[in-house]
Amino acid sequence: DHPPYGLIRQAGGTEPASEAAPAHRPFAGVALGETDLAGNLEVVTDAGLDWARSRSVVAARAAGLPSPAMSAYPRLHDEDGLYTTSVAGRRAGFLGRSVLHPRQITAVIRAFTPEAAEVAGAEATLDALGRADILEGGTAVLPDGGFVDRAMAETAYRTLALRRRIAEMAAWDAA
Repeated sequence: DHPPYGLIRQAGGTEPASEAAPAHRPFAGVALGETDLAGNLEVVTDAGLDWARSRSVVAARAAGLPSPAMSAYPRLHDEDGLYTTSVAGRRAGFLGRSVLHPRQITAVIRAFTPEAAEVAGAEATLDALGRADILEGGTAVLPDGGFVDRAMAETAYRTLALRRRIAEMAAWDAA
């Protein structure tokens, strides 16, 4: 039995989301029911949901919950649109996406898989921090001149963990 997700489907659910999420610990996370929410808000463009999307990411993270998954993409035959919006969602703090049909899975996995440059950057960050004297400020400068500190390590660890998890799923799926 898995804990439920708090699904935000009405305008009234966006504002109290950050207070409700930590108060209801049985929740595994929060997510948007975008089709219902768009109808409730009477928005006709995708951009009309940007604030609510950002709010759900902030509410989840502020409550110590995982980053939310994006809502399903309703156009089954538009793989490019699915991929493009999924990449944008990843950059906005979402982790994964619901799908309506199995044919959408490949584009979603591709969009949320860290690219080789991201993985190399994460490894360089952790390598540089491993050499930094944490007690003397815990900072380092990468060979390209980029500055890193311990706070940036969390992002690097998440990137590597995500890449590892997706590789494990691919290996399991191939078996």
